[in-house]
Amino acid sequence: MVSVAISAMGCSHIHFLKPGVKVNGEYYRNVVLMDMLLPDIRSVSGDCFVFQQDGAPAHRARASRAVARTNTGFHTS
Repeated sequence: MVSVAISAMGCSHIHFLKPGVKVNGEYYRNVVLMDMLLPDIRSVSGDCFVFQQDGAPAHRARASRAVARTNTGFHTS
């Protein structure tokens, strides 16, 4: 699996997840969001961005939405 953020301002690094890793809500929040994507997004755009994700279960988890809301300043559904 891979994870990447793309915008008109640029894109993040392409992050390859370890083969066989189970991407549950906790892994998504702690590793994919906090360690990979959000630092990359901020390095490209500062605090000027809209965070959008698909409806994967790890993305929809209440705790994941709270982390996204807290760290982006935007409401996620």
